[in-house]
Amino acid sequence: MKYCPTRYVLRRLTQGIFFVLALLTPVFDIFRFDISAMELYLFGQLWSFAPKGEYMSGAGGDPANFIFRGLIPCIVLFASLPFWGAVLGRFLCGWFCPVGATLEIGDFISNHAAELKKSWLDWKHNHGFAAGKSIFYRVIESLFYMTALLTVSVFLSGLLMSPSRIWHEVSSLKLSPLFIMIVFGIMMLIVFTYILARRLFCSYICLIGLTQMLPAAASPISLRIRFDKKRASMCTNCRQCEKACFMGLKPRAQRRVDTKCVNCGKCITACELELGRENGLLSYGFGAGDRNDSKTTEGVVPSD
Repeated sequence: MKYCPTRYVLRRLTQGIFFVLALLTPVFDIFRFDISAMELYLFGQLWSFAPKGEYMSGAGGDPANFIFRGLIPCIVLFASLPFWGAVLGRFLCGWFCPVGATLEIGDFISNHAAELKKSWLDWKHNHGFAAGKSIFYRVIESLFYMTALLTVSVFLSGLLMSPSRIWHEVSSLKLSPLFIMIVFGIMMLIVFTYILARRLFCSYICLIGLTQMLPAAASPISLRIRFDKKRASMCTNCRQCEKACFMGLKPRAQRRVDTKCVNCGKCITACELELGRENGLLSYGFGAGDRNDSKTTEGVVPSD
């Protein structure tokens, strides 16, 4: 039976829940800005910026209602991020961020595409079909990518259009130029982020990530990935921990908190798969603890 730690299951569960919540955010008016009506919805509160000479907030037109029930909760939420960063590092990025989940889904599909193609070619060979390039497989693969990308983009278009209007246009197949433009723009943004700016976005662009990484780097108690330097000689130098890290880090070779690390724990799982559940050299810990240094890892972690 394949090793599947509780940590892995819990992380996938939290990622899945928040990914779905992110797609449903416009549906429940948690956050969306209708560009055609010039209306902002925030936690169910409406603020209209339409050129009527009136700037109305929800529930009776009381601006205080929008401020106290819409704006202030957002301020409190963002203001708390440095605190969570100082304690948990970028744990929220690794376990809850829907953007990170989307990038990992793309990685999963890419990594398994070759395996699926091999299985398809083996099936053809075993059933007497001619070998060679499979146009059918390429068509199915392309349709899958496009369907997944289009579905996510349609859901996210609700951030800029009324969900009821989107449903009406999709169900009636009468798509407005505005809807087409928004969906196409979101699709291009997702593709660009995945192909060209994935680590750049998470490391230097994302405001939520930045508000966590700086306090995490300065905090002496923040959660981080530790390397057991006392048992460093057990390392087989398989580099599976490095291959598992979608942020491109080297978990064994870090001498301090790396602000790019999102504490996803994939390197921990990779090490446990290589050495056994009880013999893994990587683990979570608060503060420096037994963090490795250059002397400890000399001869174990090769320099590139």
